[in-house]
Amino acid sequence: MKRLITILIIALAAVEMNGQHLFPVYSQYMLNGLALNPAYAGSRDVFNITLGYRNQWVGFEGAPVSQTLSMHTPMRNENVALGIFLNNEQIDVRNNTSLYINYAYRIPLTKGRLAMGLKAGGVNRNANWSRISLHDPGDIVFSEPATRDLLPNFGFGIYYYTDRLFLGASVPYFMSDSTRNGKAVLYHDFSNYNFLLTGGAVIGQGGVKVKPSILLKYNEKNPLQVDANLSFIFGDLIWIGASYRIEDALIGLIKVQISDRLRLGYTYDYSLGKLGSYHSGSHEIALIYDFRFRVSAVNPRYF
Repeated sequence: MKRLITILIIALAAVEMNGQHLFPVYSQYMLNGLALNPAYAGSRDVFNITLGYRNQWVGFEGAPVSQTLSMHTPMRNENVALGIFLNNEQIDVRNNTSLYINYAYRIPLTKGRLAMGLKAGGVNRNANWSRISLHDPGDIVFSEPATRDLLPNFGFGIYYYTDRLFLGASVPYFMSDSTRNGKAVLYHDFSNYNFLLTGGAVIGQGGVKVKPSILLKYNEKNPLQVDANLSFIFGDLIWIGASYRIEDALIGLIKVQISDRLRLGYTYDYSLGKLGSYHSGSHEIALIYDFRFRVSAVNPRYF
């Protein structure tokens, strides 16, 4: 088991040093669009706060644990919206804290809005390599007991939405990095881009509605990842659904509309991958609150 953990840590470190930024996993992507796309800012037409927590691969030492905070709102000029996304992630001996400012310009259309968004910010990465037990104590890659890097980045997205439909596309990060002589160096490489495509709709009227949604992640150096979700909405109060992440996980989802402003969502990932026998799944919680005092908003909102 210790050998497997060591191999995983070194593999994750190698991915980072080669600059192949794999976008974080969010099983509740349909509840926190700002995590994927800066053009999502302001789309709920209220001041929104979303808190998220994800504990991945429970029982597996060094597995990712992350906390997120997103805030976004339309401005007095309703064509403009702003947002903030903060993420803290602990992976093995590394801690990554990122902060991004999001800007969206929204164009009213006949049935909905088309938004274009930009984000800018960066990540503060800290690694305590002295906590790793190496087979080769003289490995130059881990010669420094601890490292710290502050890396700027930016991204772009477009987002179209109505009360019953949404479509989005984004490139969350334009810059990559590699480690040279123990220091991170920024560079641009189109082949490292992560392309995210999202879409979903609400079908039906009355007490029971159906909401299918999908998330596609494409990176030239990695296999296509597909998250497909189907949720049932009962009385606009309780959402129950399931997702399938191809060759990776089966996911169960429940969301409760506690009040017209407050929602709570929970997902459980059952792993289908090779590491599934070494852990007991992944848990993710999202708490969403809408402040309705700034602008008039349609209730309920499905996206």
